Amino acid sequence: MKRLLLVAILVIFSSIPTIAQEDNQEWKWETAFNSVVLISTETNTLQLENKEPNSPPSVHGEDQPPVTVPIYPPKFGVGTGFFINPIHVVTNYHVIKDVTTIQVYAYGHPYEILDVKVVGFDAESDIAVLEIKSNINHETLKFADKDAMIGDDVYALGHGSGQMWSLTKGIISYDTRPNQQSSWVHYLQTDAVINSGNSGGPLLNEDGDVVGVNTLIISPTNYYVGYGYAVPGALVERVVNHILAHGQHIKPSIGIMMGIIDDKELFYTLRDSGKEHYLEVKGLTEGGPAENFGILEGDIIVSINAKKVSVTNEVIRMLWDMMPGETISIEIYRDGTYKTYDVVLGTAEAPQVRIFGIDQ
Repeated sequence: MKRLLLVAILVIFSSIPTIAQEDNQEWKWETAFNSVVLISTETNTLQLENKEPNSPPSVHGEDQPPVTVPIYPPKFGVGTGFFINPIHVVTNYHVIKDVTTIQVYAYGHPYEILDVKVVGFDAESDIAVLEIKSNINHETLKFADKDAMIGDDVYALGHGSGQMWSLTKGIISYDTRPNQQSSWVHYLQTDAVINSGNSGGPLLNEDGDVVGVNTLIISPTNYYVGYGYAVPGALVERVVNHILAHGQHIKPSIGIMMGIIDDKELFYTLRDSGKEHYLEVKGLTEGGPAENFGILEGDIIVSINAKKVSVTNEVIRMLWDMMPGETISIEIYRDGTYKTYDVVLGTAEAPQVRIFGIDQ
């Protein structure tokens, strides 16, 4: 497999001068191609817990270190990544999770890059950052200033199904597809072709800026059938910046479980009276920020920081721009009256979650 991969890289490399000779026009996607890398991984060991199943914790609180066992034949994988600055590459966490070795190939550079370091990762959002200090020429991509919207044209660049450096086009077919395991993460849904090998690659807008990181497909065959999913660029940028600055992603918390009201009679009463807000506080984290500052279960959330909200994703999207310790203003509707509470955000612990859908 490694030899076939190297042959494919050499074919890609040898075609570049031909493109330049045939057409002297400016190539719109040159920066994108020169920013994207192929990530080749090998896993030849597996770590197992060194204790009997269902055994109690160690008396002294010190468990035995995991046992490393060999895997034969080794497991190989291919993913995609992209440079965001001279030395850092963004990809999916599942591309490099538990691997033994990582090799990177850059566009127009026919040799493998071995000097690769994992800077950090966030399992919940499935984002990882690599450091590459090799002396190669490459470009960088920047994150889009605005969120992608339903109907926007987008382009997926990566190595799906072994077709290296393939660019596919589609639209954003939905902008807030939920993650069943984490309310903090939602996905952009696109019909741009994404397959195994595209993971970690950029989803680009017309300007060549990153609006998302291609992560999953939903398919009964494990191949593209029209539904691809990307982590939104705003969340990726936040996570990457936190990893580079703090070594981990730091999340704020309101301490509220919320959802659309279940009481149909209340829904129609609110609607018919012109009060079109239906996002209800379903529960509160005991001792959490919302409870401490006076929010009650059953309150109807009207706005956050004077911006109307109607679904949970709108609240979460606002939190992507905030940090623990910051204050948010929450307007609620309770017993026929409106009240506003200033709540100081707490710090949330990132849960260990199974990645939604089929890992690609």
